[in-house]
Amino acid sequence: MGIWYHFAILFEALFILTTVDAGTRVLRFMIQDLVGNAVPTFKETTSWTNNLIGSALSVVLWGYFLYVGVIDPFGGIWTLWPLFGTANQMLAAIALTLCTVVLFKMKRERFALVTIAPATWLVVCTTIAGLEKVFSPNPNVGFISHALKYGEAIAAGQLLAPAKSAAEMTRIVVNDYIDATLAAVFVLVVAATVIYALINIWKALANPHATAVEIGLAGAVAGGGHA
Repeated sequence: MGIWYHFAILFEALFILTTVDAGTRVLRFMIQDLVGNAVPTFKETTSWTNNLIGSALSVVLWGYFLYVGVIDPFGGIWTLWPLFGTANQMLAAIALTLCTVVLFKMKRERFALVTIAPATWLVVCTTIAGLEKVFSPNPNVGFISHALKYGEAIAAGQLLAPAKSAAEMTRIVVNDYIDATLAAVFVLVVAATVIYALINIWKALANPHATAVEIGLAGAVAGGGHA
């Protein structure tokens, strides 16, 4: 038990806390960027007010899923783990897709197979898995079919384990539909990433010059080499 205790603390410190920290930071950047389209000043990341608001919204969002995972009769394994696993691998697919685009823009497409092969595998696997979690007719796999199963039981006045009340039955249905919606959004994000990647690869192939240039570097070159 002593060994297990130290392993659990190490696992929490190296995996859970770092994942939550990095995820919260990235989500804050995304929130500030999205809201900044309507309120340009909100994009300013040097503002403590903007950072605190963005961070608070991020914590509330992932905190909500943590909360519903805890109160769900099936527990967080059913509610949170499928979404975490899907999003984690989809992020890898998106990263490899981005690397592929960069290689083509650098005119180093001869090395692109190194990223294309794993990116293709991950895109196919995660997309199919995401669609299965949404549309599978098996209630043990698909969120929607699972929600329909418990919804029909509610209409019939039945209680299905592990729910012990009508409120818990309703909670399961609501969580299932939220998870199904998020899984569908994840799939759409990956699809959009791949489509835009292909468009940019096509443009890179049509351009005889390397186009993977940082904005700052481009400005320095245009300004005569002064950064």
